Amino acid sequence: MDERLEPAAEAESGYTHWSSTQEPFSASPSSSPSVSAQPSASGDKDNNQWSNVLQNEKVQQAKEVSKQYLSYFLSVMARPYQTMKTVGEQHALNGLLTMALVILLVSLFFLQTFSAYNFSSLFLGGFVRPLIFTAVTLAAALVLIYAVLKMEKLAFHAKTLVAQFGSLLVPAAASLIVANVFVFISFSIAFYLFVVSYIIIFVALNAVLFHYPLNRSAAAMDSLYSVLIANVVLFYIMYRLLAATIFGMIGMLF
Repeated sequence: MDERLEPAAEAESGYTHWSSTQEPFSASPSSSPSVSAQPSASGDKDNNQWSNVLQNEKVQQAKEVSKQYLSYFLSVMARPYQTMKTVGEQHALNGLLTMALVILLVSLFFLQTFSAYNFSSLFLGGFVRPLIFTAVTLAAALVLIYAVLKMEKLAFHAKTLVAQFGSLLVPAAASLIVANVFVFISFSIAFYLFVVSYIIIFVALNAVLFHYPLNRSAAAMDSLYSVLIANVVLFYIMYRLLAATIFGMIGMLF
């Protein structure tokens, strides 16, 4: 019979819920139509426009999301695996934000590398291609997790998988942040940290899979083979995409 898997503990809802407030404001009318007051009125108008932007509802929501995500990021960084076991569907947004952060940081790493070594095709080779291959890699990892759990005939929620996988990518994002700092200081250290971030992707895939009770009798094949296949496929995708980017860099160098 199918087993419904519930999170070990209810996750903090404060990470994904936010509210925004928009304070009313009014522009101060010009007290005199004289020419001498025009510069002041123009300055007031610019200030009021800037205040309008800052008090815009979407801007306020973005600020709240940033604050809440930073709190989430720091708390998950301390205990990523424990957090993975407690997150639920309501944390899917945080998972997506973490994946987007990893994709952006990988692209920034290549962009800084291209810039440091004066490679040509800076934007295409140093930003767009790494962005695409990282996005494809993370999407493939999620699809493989989904496929293995389906083969195991387990009950799960897709949004929960996104939240779980994303929470385990927080250390990868932290490693990439430090790697980007070290690009111009010590490229060897930066490169090692970059490699570590990709190792974490593999670890995250396997940690999420083994969080679920695999090797059920209803499974189509033994869990060892299904997990092995998932790892091999992810490695192949990552190798082909990363090799294409690195070989492209070497080609531009010569």
